Amino acid sequence: MVDANEYFTSEPLYVEDSYLREFDAEVIKAGPKFVILDRTAFYPESGGQPSDTGMIRWDGGETEVHKVKKRGRDIFHYLREDIPVGTKVHGSIDWEPRFNNMRHHSGEHLLTGLFEREGSGPKVYSDLTKLEFKPSELTEETVERIGKEFDEIIDADIPLRIYYTSREELAGEEDERKKSFLEKIPRAVDTLRMVEIPPHALTFCFGTHVRSTGDIGRLSELRFSAGKKRRRTVEFQLE
Repeated sequence: MVDANEYFTSEPLYVEDSYLREFDAEVIKAGPKFVILDRTAFYPESGGQPSDTGMIRWDGGETEVHKVKKRGRDIFHYLREDIPVGTKVHGSIDWEPRFNNMRHHSGEHLLTGLFEREGSGPKVYSDLTKLEFKPSELTEETVERIGKEFDEIIDADIPLRIYYTSREELAGEEDERKKSFLEKIPRAVDTLRMVEIPPHALTFCFGTHVRSTGDIGRLSELRFSAGKKRRRTVEFQLE
């Protein structure tokens, strides 16, 4: 379990259960057309993954959640109506876009692991449909081979493994790739949430993910293009 106080004012319910669609909460901070809740299943825009949308309902009213952002340790829910502090609310996530984001996010992790194994060079950018590596000697043959392997992993329906580790434990790892994660996080952060698609991909991440590779779905498109300074951009779409 993650200590929510280490990262967030609100308890991030989506971290422990990405499939949670509805929840109850209380407004602890409020302003013009926004609220901060004591707990939330709404994912804030982060790491190339769009925020959730949905509805918040309370006794006597309801309003649309059209955007969610993390600012500092606060998760801001941007609304169409105002809600006062202390209000008990019920939140519901727009599930279809959330699940689509989860599929692509887990798919991006898997593709990153496969490409880096093939010597693609470090990833310098990613979103839900695009990866960029530098420097890279990727070829069309490599991309085609990885696409076939990706679909085989999807068909195998491998369960994702999500667990927590500390900076101290990671620093003691013999695997240099795992130790390199420490360079990417603030020193004040001690607990890391690791997302693994064994044995193909591993990274730290607080995003939403599917339970197993079968939920990602096969590729409908995978292509790459050459950019400046030997960079390679890989774009993908899922069925």
